[in-house]
Amino acid sequence: MRRRNLRVCTAVIALATSVTAIARPRSTFALGPARLAQPALDASVARPRLEAPAAAPHAVNLPNPTTVQLLFAKQELQVPQRLRLIVFAPHPDDETLGGGGLIQRVLAQGGTVRVVYVTNGDGYVDGVRHEVKRTHTSTSDFIQYGKRRHDEAVRALDSLGLQTRDAVFLGFPDDGIDDLWAGHWSARKPYTSPYTRSNHPPYKESLDRQVEYAGTDLDHQIERTLRDFAPDWVLMPDPRDRHPDHCTTGVFVLDALRRLRHEGHGLFARTQVLTYLVHYPDYPASPAWVRQIEGAGVGGSPTASKVLSAAHWVNLPLNSSEVAGKRSAMSEYQSQVQVMNPFLRQFLGSFELFAQLDAAQVAAVPVEYAARFRRTR
Repeated sequence: MRRRNLRVCTAVIALATSVTAIARPRSTFALGPARLAQPALDASVARPRLEAPAAAPHAVNLPNPTTVQLLFAKQELQVPQRLRLIVFAPHPDDETLGGGGLIQRVLAQGGTVRVVYVTNGDGYVDGVRHEVKRTHTSTSDFIQYGKRRHDEAVRALDSLGLQTRDAVFLGFPDDGIDDLWAGHWSARKPYTSPYTRSNHPPYKESLDRQVEYAGTDLDHQIERTLRDFAPDWVLMPDPRDRHPDHCTTGVFVLDALRRLRHEGHGLFARTQVLTYLVHYPDYPASPAWVRQIEGAGVGGSPTASKVLSAAHWVNLPLNSSEVAGKRSAMSEYQSQVQVMNPFLRQFLGSFELFAQLDAAQVAAVPVEYAARFRRTR
């Protein structure tokens, strides 16, 4: 990020520095159902537990978050005509939360969009319990939940102007993407989902049901989707996101891009990389995250923090039609809507924020994160 942008905000941000950082994990969207237990994600938590109780937010008067965040990301993102955009979503609904407005803008400009869902979101314990109306859950419950989220994603994309053929479902394990990077890289040692009890995609709609739940297989699947679509822009989760599926999905995408560029694919040398946040303390409800993210590394760790601190933030103002389309898409995710009201609604405002990563950051982040686990890239 650029320090001159931070200086513009310093006086306003100072009002928020005494606030304890409260992450906004997935809480409740519809007004009726009771709030389910959610995690409090702070800097000391490497991997949030979905069933951990949330900390109660502190009452505090903060500056207008829209004003502060737009001062921070004051450059407006310009979307060219006939752009090819690929969006990576760790779970169904992340594409809408992070880039529903951008997807519509690209289509309106005569462009083409493909959305890649890394998981079916089948490991959300509280969501499944709410769905089945009991605390005891079975493997079948989680698989049925993943099927429902697939169908919701298809309908949500229709609300954004896309069709079923514009979606790719990889079917990798929800709440397990970081495990593939850290401990199950080789297909000789695949990961088994504790929810679906499977070590490969259990869904017929998945791109390749023969792949194993292994880092090498996910890496190759992401590279395959990039080669097949040949995007001008890539939109992916920010590596600094505090949810392990989000931050590690971002690293996997960067690793595939790094390799494609290293192999001399000239097309990918020109590909622009944008990132979006979903799970980060105080994002997007208050401006406190602006100060906190300056020294953040992958998933809240120190890894690649220096490299990522140079990321430049931009904003995309949404028109009324784009806001309405984003809200309509989000309403299709009833499995999430029924249990996540305040959190999800924060992303349905009048602008979207993205960080831009340059070639040096694309190359360095996955290498540094692999070195953390004593693996070379």
